[in-house]
Amino acid sequence: MPHHLLLDALILALAAFALVAVVVRLRFSPIVGYLAAGLLVGPRGLNLVPHAEGIHLLGELGVALLMFVVGLEFSWPRMVAARKVVFGLGSLQVGITALVAALVGLSLGAPLLPSLLVGFAIAMSSTAIVHKQMLDQDESTSHHGVLATGFLVFQDFAALPLLAIVAALGHQGDADPLRTIARVTAMVGAFLVVALLARPTVGRLLAWTARSASNEVFLLSTVLLILTTAFAAEQLALSLPIGAFIVGMMVGESDFRHQLEEEIRPFRDLLLGLFFLTIGTTIDLALVAREPVITAAALMLLVLVKFSIVFAVVRFNRADRVTALRTALILAHGGEFSLLIVSQSLAGGLIPAAFGQPVLAAVALSLILAPALVQWNGRIAAVVAGREHSGDPDHAEPAEIVARTRSLTNHVILAGCGPVGRLVATALEASGVPYVAVERDVGRLRKAQSQGHHVVFGDVTRPGKLKAAGVHRASAVVALLNERRRLEQLVDRIRHLEPGIPVIVSTRDDTGLKSLVEAGATHIFPENLAAGLALAAQTMMVLGVPPREALARVRAIRSELNPELRALPPE
Repeated sequence: MPHHLLLDALILALAAFALVAVVVRLRFSPIVGYLAAGLLVGPRGLNLVPHAEGIHLLGELGVALLMFVVGLEFSWPRMVAARKVVFGLGSLQVGITALVAALVGLSLGAPLLPSLLVGFAIAMSSTAIVHKQMLDQDESTSHHGVLATGFLVFQDFAALPLLAIVAALGHQGDADPLRTIARVTAMVGAFLVVALLARPTVGRLLAWTARSASNEVFLLSTVLLILTTAFAAEQLALSLPIGAFIVGMMVGESDFRHQLEEEIRPFRDLLLGLFFLTIGTTIDLALVAREPVITAAALMLLVLVKFSIVFAVVRFNRADRVTALRTALILAHGGEFSLLIVSQSLAGGLIPAAFGQPVLAAVALSLILAPALVQWNGRIAAVVAGREHSGDPDHAEPAEIVARTRSLTNHVILAGCGPVGRLVATALEASGVPYVAVERDVGRLRKAQSQGHHVVFGDVTRPGKLKAAGVHRASAVVALLNERRRLEQLVDRIRHLEPGIPVIVSTRDDTGLKSLVEAGATHIFPENLAAGLALAAQTMMVLGVPPREALARVRAIRSELNPELRALPPE
């Protein structure tokens, strides 16, 4: 009945388009729209899509692709470097949350296994929502952002054996749970060993396809690799996400990691949306309507328990109160894997519907609440903390920056210290020009420090950081940020604080220069033009053209290529 599948797909696509468009305009996560669409047209809503096995399979493939991307991020050296947060605090949070939730379930009369499964499920938070929201808010490298990321990494890692156990218990029916868990653990271990042994072969395969210089061949080889491994995992009574994660981990340290991530992302987002659609169709609105108090109580309990436990764990790590509050607010919700674990447990008969459906609804509602909690974590923490802390990121690290720049006058502020910034810093050092670089990316910060550059941590787009870096005493600011939005924001804020200071901007390309000129940039150097024009100038001088004339020709070429720059003074 292909026409039925096509009609189901059409209905789901229309519902998803309409509701996702609405929730995005309302600044909520698209996940909320997908869940609402599934609720609306599913068998427990308007019953427009009573059953769609093909759609469900595509949704499972979306989860597999999500786990592949998680595997790409699973760098063992990175995990070891952050082992205190990831394995220490992360395991503490997951373990305590699961234990508390299981005790609550037992006190309500639920059996031990369903209570434990629900406990571990609600210990998870939404990696997709948190990461996207924190990147949008420029909080991913803040103290609370790093802590939240560490918790999420362990949660994603802990979800793997849970998914495998749920899948195995569902297949085994009434088999002994402990024996099944032991067998699954052994199979996962064996599967992982085989995958790691096959890693060199996989690397050679990807290198061979990459040499073909065809994006289609490279993408097809990646999809084939994921599907093959996922199929092998399923044959061993594991789940598709297990195999996909292991493949991602195998190639995560290769040179192709970033290209793989870019090629897979559109498919992952689309298929993951289908997964949330199918989850929405499984939520029983009638049960929620009959028991609104139970559902509301489950939601409140979920949020409060997770908030309290994360807050206590972060404070146990001797973090300040505001950091603990912000981290707890960011993680005080359920996640994609919470939905996956509960829904698969319901499908396998491991959790009674009367117990699992309110939990499923509570997790779905917490996902609707999650974007607001992440977005307003600073304001809420400021209200709760009172006068102890303003919650404004401007005040996170100004003391260190002030201490490092107090003696500087007529210095240069480098906004960012990546590869180009380090070259500028080296030139300034060779010329004896005082400077300070402000960098928010921890990796770039450490690399610049290891090379002996004068660099401090902070988000230089914040007015407080600019003031702490001595923008009122500086002779120039060199803006070296990668994100165009933050670059424009930085130039605009410098102009408000110090209207006359020269602002030299480096951009990756020559698109959108007009907005930077309007924001107040003094000089703009698109990297894609700078290298070519510098080479052209050097070539002309080698051929005997006087340096002054060669540079004049280069400036004329720049003006022709980018009319927006004509209003700027010559370099």
